[in-house]
Formats: sequence, structure tokens, C-alpha cells
Amino acid sequence: MQEPGGPCRISGIKIQDGNPALLDVERAELVQAAMRHSQDAVAAGNPAKARNWLSRALRLAPHHHPATLALASLWLVDDDAEAEALFERVLESHDIREAWIGAALARWRRGNRSGAATALARAYSRHVLSGHVLSGQALASGGDLMEIATAVAGDAGWCGLFTDGSLALSPPGPALLLLDGKPLHGKQLVGNQLGAVPLPRGWELARQLSVTREDRHLLGSPIDIAAIRAVEGCVAVAEGGVAGWAWHPGDPGRDPVLTLRPAGGGGGPIRQVTATAPVARVESETPLARPRGFIIAAADLARFSGAVAILGPDGRHLTGSPLHPGAARRDALATARRHPAGGPIAARVRPPPVDIVIPVYRGVADSLACIHAALASRPRGSRVVVVDDASTEPELTAALDRLALRRRIVLIRHTRNQGFPSAANAGLRACAGRDVVLLNSDTLAPPRWLVRLRRAAYAAPDIGTATPLSNDATILSYPNPGGGNPVPDAGATVRLDTLAARANAGRIVDIPTAVGFCMYIRRDCLDRVGALREDVFAQGYGEENDFCLRAKNLGWRHVAAVDVFVAHRGGQSFGPARRHLLARNGAVLNQLHPGYDASIAGFIRADPLADARRRLDQARWHAAATIDAPSVLLVTHAAGGGVERQVQARCAAARAAGERPIVLRPASFADGSAGMRVCEGADDDYPNLRFQLPEEQPALLRLLSATRPARLELHHLLGHADDVPDFAAALAIPGDIHVHDYAAICPRMNLIGPDRRYCGEPAAHVCAACIADAGRNDGLDLPVAALRARSAARLAQATRVIVPSLDTATRLRRYFPTLHLQVMAHEDDTAIAAPPAAGEHRAGRCRVVVVGAIGIEKGYDVLLACARDAAWRDLPVEFIVVGHTIDDARMLDTGRIFITGEYRPGEAVSLIRAQAATLAWVPSILPETWCFTLTEIWQAGLRAVAFDIGAPAERIRRTGHGRVLPLGLSPSATNNALMLAGGRLPSP
Repeated sequence: MQEPGGPCRISGIKIQDGNPALLDVERAELVQAAMRHSQDAVAAGNPAKARNWLSRALRLAPHHHPATLALASLWLVDDDAEAEALFERVLESHDIREAWIGAALARWRRGNRSGAATALARAYSRHVLSGHVLSGQALASGGDLMEIATAVAGDAGWCGLFTDGSLALSPPGPALLLLDGKPLHGKQLVGNQLGAVPLPRGWELARQLSVTREDRHLLGSPIDIAAIRAVEGCVAVAEGGVAGWAWHPGDPGRDPVLTLRPAGGGGGPIRQVTATAPVARVESETPLARPRGFIIAAADLARFSGAVAILGPDGRHLTGSPLHPGAARRDALATARRHPAGGPIAARVRPPPVDIVIPVYRGVADSLACIHAALASRPRGSRVVVVDDASTEPELTAALDRLALRRRIVLIRHTRNQGFPSAANAGLRACAGRDVVLLNSDTLAPPRWLVRLRRAAYAAPDIGTATPLSNDATILSYPNPGGGNPVPDAGATVRLDTLAARANAGRIVDIPTAVGFCMYIRRDCLDRVGALREDVFAQGYGEENDFCLRAKNLGWRHVAAVDVFVAHRGGQSFGPARRHLLARNGAVLNQLHPGYDASIAGFIRADPLADARRRLDQARWHAAATIDAPSVLLVTHAAGGGVERQVQARCAAARAAGERPIVLRPASFADGSAGMRVCEGADDDYPNLRFQLPEEQPALLRLLSATRPARLELHHLLGHADDVPDFAAALAIPGDIHVHDYAAICPRMNLIGPDRRYCGEPAAHVCAACIADAGRNDGLDLPVAALRARSAARLAQATRVIVPSLDTATRLRRYFPTLHLQVMAHEDDTAIAAPPAAGEHRAGRCRVVVVGAIGIEKGYDVLLACARDAAWRDLPVEFIVVGHTIDDARMLDTGRIFITGEYRPGEAVSLIRAQAATLAWVPSILPETWCFTLTEIWQAGLRAVAFDIGAPAERIRRTGHGRVLPLGLSPSATNNALMLAGGRLPSP
């Protein structure tokens, strides 16, 4: 639980870069449990155990920055290099004092004096001085830290601010102090070691304090007062009043004092409120965040007649400000211009010129790249209008001034930041009588994009807006319509746009709303509907949707110009408060336009853009083809695991042989029909190459035939339709079948019966009873006998049937005695060096590592029973699951199992080695056809124990790299055998 004033409790965790997705509830709870276990281990004086728990938290949620920061702090005890890497990972996303201090300490200990100085300078210049404590563990004593600061600062010394405005300087002595360039006379710091005197009143209103000696800045100078005073927070309407939260990231111990005033400025009531209430449920990604909540009742806002601005001490709006508690209740049509709506929308005789409006605030490189791309691609007669919304970046401001001086752009500059809707409206007003394209400053436009976008906007008289495709454009995202697409660079943007122009030439698709990253607005639509609303959408998000819905109510349509592609970096604005602003404005939008979310959901389900995306995917597909390279078709499922691993290996082998691997996976459609998805190798770069079967089989065959396929490999049919076409026959190519499990004979695919044990492969009528009791996993509706008959026919038609082990071949021959099977091992066991002899790790407990995703067939029940037996008998044995299980909580409750969490491909061997295990155990109870984890165990230098069933037993016997136990051994006997194999006999 969070203590008042302590770190903010996270109710959800972001798990993808650039995508603010929350973890499912179960995983979030596991992360929080791991964090609590880590804190308990720290309190018990066991940092190694604490690190294990935090590492588990990061495997569950790789971008959980609070866990990353805590783990970095713990690594300072034993491994400065690991600590530095983790601190730097946090600093890539967050400007946190404790992370800068930790990075400085790690760098100092590693001999990186300049790196330590850089980190300390960042900590002292943008944050107040305070006790440097991270997750309850001291990074260093004050003396140690001051000693390091003094050493890296050199003769000039260092300086910093305390939260009360006192300036500290070490070593004490005369210094020149400049507050926003103005000298402070008579301010000299004194003291034996560290002196401090208060700055004059009003220092908080300054932006910068410079502290120099002999024209040399002290370490920490210039002090960025604006950063220290900056406030992060969010406000929203609540029951007619206002509720929100705020905190000072640069001074987390200070309660923010907020100012309320009329949004329009000028005269009017002014009120102050201090945010003091600890907030436990703010979904913050910032480690050590300390948000304070506040509520302003409706009665307290009675003096404010219109929109209210809520400002931090730095004079800037909180995210969500300004707002109007009563405005969201208005009818949406009331904000449209009061032109009569009767009669059809008339076509314009001659469209007006079009201007490009680009609001900018921050992001020098992105903003200038956007502006220059717009300048290079604008049609004759078009202007680029840039609205500088009080940018805080001098480099950006200066660059805009130069462009304006050369008359390259029309520049409008706000004296204070007003948010995107206000900045956009300023640009719209400057373009009177002209069409307008609203363009985000983090976009990148290709040549001739505006010509095609304008053509789409005038494809019909009633079209009000047109929007292109983009990598990040909500409902217009490409190639993956769900977003998360990589951001293309300038060259890739031009290539994608060129292909879009060719594949979708002249096509438009009706959409429920434009997307504001790049929105063409016809002047006649804009004049009729009115400007964007500034009173309810604050800094932005949702204002373009509101505009489009108002326009729709007046008879205008909105279209996607699917022959245009504009790149969009996306998600760069508003920082950590972005998620809260999205939620706030989404609620406002649905209140203004009831049913909006449902209409968007309906559009996504219907997916009228699917054909356009597929045409563009096909164009990219053909453009990527190599003239002389034949292809190899691999049919498989989408369930991952060992099958996917082998498919990836086969793709790599094909590429090495100069072939193009094409993977065919199952696909499902909104109407419930099934089909196939075409992938380039094991990657999913063409998510729209989906074909409904059998209706689109001819089109699929044409696409595949054009790649000149040389052969087909059928790896798995799980998830595919019952009547999967025989592509080998249709394309007249050889077709091999690779066997990975027992789907050919067992509807459960794993030979595990309803008692959660190996079934023993009984007669077919017993299998029918098993399916009736335990269900099936293959998704089919065939009796066991019919399944085996169909399998026999398919296997007989294959050019080759390939199995990875002799055990698999022996089992299959019981059912298909005339079938010729070729044994081809997935990996070369002879290339793996023999692990050390058993018994080398005799000291302490026997540490048994279990690797992989442990489900029922992989021995979950056996492992759980052994852990409980070890706890009950207090045996000197413990288990470490390198991976995860189907129910981690039950395993962890035994007190004898630690679970690392999922690992990345290629990470298993190093992670196994890190556990310092005595031996490894493969507790599978099914006859595995292979076992990739067994190979990784051996590569990690461990001997393995497995039950006497399937390929693992076969491989252990063949290599001698372990021991085989009888299947069905009791938990107590299994534990005894494991300790014996590990050189640790049970106590009498």
C-alpha cells in the first residue's frame, strides 16, 4: 500500500513503446505482488532476492519504470554496469532526480568522471536538492555524494537549490549570481562546508539562475528554475465542479499552488487552491510520482461565468485546462454557425486555394522537418502558416523567425501557450477564404500529397474533410489498423505514398470522422460549421472529432483519401498526462455526441478500409520481391511455441539458401468466416494480406503463384478451416509435412487425458470418451476415427513426412504402419558440449531449474506437487521456473518456487546460467516430439532430468547428459531422485 506522500500506486502499466496500453488485471496484480516481495526482501536484508523479484516484475511488464528504477538502485550494491544501464533506461523516458543521482554514482565507480559530472549536473540543474533515496534504499550517504560532486565539479565547485528557495554552493565563497541575466548583488554563500542563503522574493518567477566563478559555471549551473517549478497534472469536470491532480516533478516535496482565473484573461475573479490530498489511483508511468489531488465544488465556481483556466505556479495551464463545467451540456449543434441547414450542399464552381496550417510547440527536429516537407510539396498559390503556441524551445523559435523573415512561412506567435485547438483556430482565421489542411508538427508529408488529398476533398459536393492514411492515425492507421506501426523515415514515407497512389489511385472511403493529424477542410464546410471548440477540449484530442460530427449533422461527409500516405510520429505531445487527457476528452466527446464510441466501434468491425489496405499491402509485397529468388510456402498456426520456433528456423534456412520464405497462417473475419494470412517469413509485415476461403482462393493462389514457389512445408493446421486447400497440388509443387505434435491422431493434440496424465494411447472408443469428458484442442468436429482417416490420406499424399525424433516415428507408425517417415532432428545434439558431472554443486540447497511455459502437459501438476512436498518435508531443494506457468500464484504460494517470468527469444541460456542451479528438470508428462528447452539447458551447462517418455528421454539416453526417471513417480520419490541427481541426499 502507498504511504501518504510516497510513490504513486500504479493501477495499470504500459507495456508497448508508443502505445498507452494497460496490462490485464491479472498481470498487473502479479507485477504488484513482485514489487511487494522485493520490498519485503530489502527489509529482510536480502538484496539478491529483491533483485530476483524485480527482474520478474520486469519480465511481466518490460517497460515498468518504477520496477526498473528500484532494480537499478539494488544493483548499485554489486554491479555498477548493470545499475547504470537500468538507470539510463529510465532516463530515456523520464527526467528523475534519483535516476540521475544513481547514474552518476554508477559512472563514478566505473571511472567515468565526465559521465558522472553530466548526470549530477542534470540532477542539480533541474531538481531541488534533497535526500537522495530510491525505493527505500539509500544510494549513498550525503557525505559520499557531496564528495563525488566536489570531485567531478573541479575547482569551480557545484551548486543547487533547496525547495525553500535557498541556494547552496560548495565550496563556499564569492560567486556571480545572475537571475535571468540580472546580477544579484551582495549574495555570497558562506559556511564551513556547505552554505545556503535564500534568493530574493520573486525568484520563482524567473526562468534561470546562473552561478559562475571566474566566468566558469559551477556544476549544476545554470539552474533551470522553470523546470523545477513546472507542474504536471490533469483536470476534468466533475459533478459541475472541477477535480484533478498535480505535482512538481522537479520538486516532489512541494504541494502545488494552483491559480483559477477566467480563461479569456483580463479582469475577473482569481482564486488559489493548493493540491494536498495524496492520490493513490493515478495511472502514472513516472517512477516515484507524488501526485496531489484537489476538488473545486460547483458552488465555489459560481463567480466564474465562463471557461476557467487552472494554472500552475509557472503560469502554464494544467493538462485539461481551460475548461467550462457547463459547456459539455450544450447541444453540439449550438456551436455551429447559425446558417440554415435546409437544402442540398451546392458544388463550388472553382475551389479556392489551400493553405497548410501547422501549430507548433516543441520538438525542434520534428517540427522543422514537417515544415520543410510542407514547403517542398505545396502547390502553387498555397501558403504554410505556422502558429507558434508559445514554444519554450529557443532553437525552434529562432528557426521560425528565420523562415518568416525569408517569407517562407506566415508566422503567428502566441505570447502564452493556449493549446492545440486555439492554435489551430488562429491558423484557420489567417486563412480566410481558403481551404485549409491542419497538419500536426510531427508529421512528414511526401511529394504531391496535397494534390491528391485536395482531389479527394472535391470528389463530391458534400465532402467536408479528407484525411490520408498514416502509420499512426487511429482508424486510418496502416499497415496494422490497430496502430503500433513503426514510424517510416523520409525515404520510406515517399515509397509508401508512391505505392498508395498507384494501388488506390483516386479511391476514397467514407469515414465517421476525420483524423486530426492531417485534415483537409473545405472552406465552404468550415464557414458553415465554425471553428474548433476551445472551451471544452483544452490542449487537444477530440476537437476534430467534434468538428466532424457537427459537420455531419449539417450534411457533410468525411472521407479517407486512401491513395495518400503521410507519416506521423504520434504520441509526442502532453507527456505523462497524455493518457489522462485522452480519457477526459473522450468523456466530453461522448457527452456532446452520445453514441460516438459505438459508431467508431461499428466502423472498426465493418472495416470498409480493408480492401484499400490490402491493395497497398499487395503493392508492397510485389515491390519487395526478388526477381531470381523462388519462394518456399510454410503453412502453420498462430499459437507460437516450439512450432513457431521451428518455422522461424526453416525461414532462416530458406533465406540462407536464396529462397523467399512465405508463411501462411490462419485468419478470421468479422462475419465469422475463416481464411489465410500471408506473411513475409515469420514477420507480420503484411497484416492485410488476408483471404477468405474458399471464396478468395483464386486470388490467393495468384498471389502465391507470382512468387514462383518451389515447395510447400505443412507445419500445422491448428486454427485453419476444415477444408484447407491442397496448395501443393494446386500449385504443382512438392509438399512436405513436418510433424510437431499428435494432432494427426489425438483431438487433444497432446495425448493428455481428462485425469491430466498421459493417456497411454488407448483404443479409439476410449479416446472418444476422453474427448467427451475433457474436450478437444484442434477446433475440429471430427470423430477420432475420421480424424485419423483424414490424417492418413494427407500424410500419404505428402512428398515427405518429417519427424524430429525416433520416438515420434515409432508412435506414429502404430497408426500409419505403411507410412514412410524421415527423422530429421531440429538441432544437433552432438554439437553441444557435455555439462559438468553431477554433484559439483553440493553446498546449500539443491537448486532445480525448470525452463519454459509450464502448462499441464509440461508438468505443472507434478512441479506443484513436488514443491509442496519439499515444503512439507522441509527438504533442501528449491525450484526456479525460468519462464512462466499457467498459474504463477499457486506456485509462488508454496514458498519453494521462484518464477522469473517470460523471457525474450535468445535470452534463455543466459537466464538459466544466472540462476546458479544445481541441475535442470524437464517435468513433461507427454511424449514430446522434441524439446528446445532441453537444448538450452545443456547450452547453459546443466545436466537434465526427465521422465522416461518422448524425445527428451531419448536424447538424454543418447547423449548421456542427464538422468531419466520413471513416469508416474510420486512427488516424494521425484524429489529424492532430483536431490540424488544433484548430489544432495535427503535428510534421514
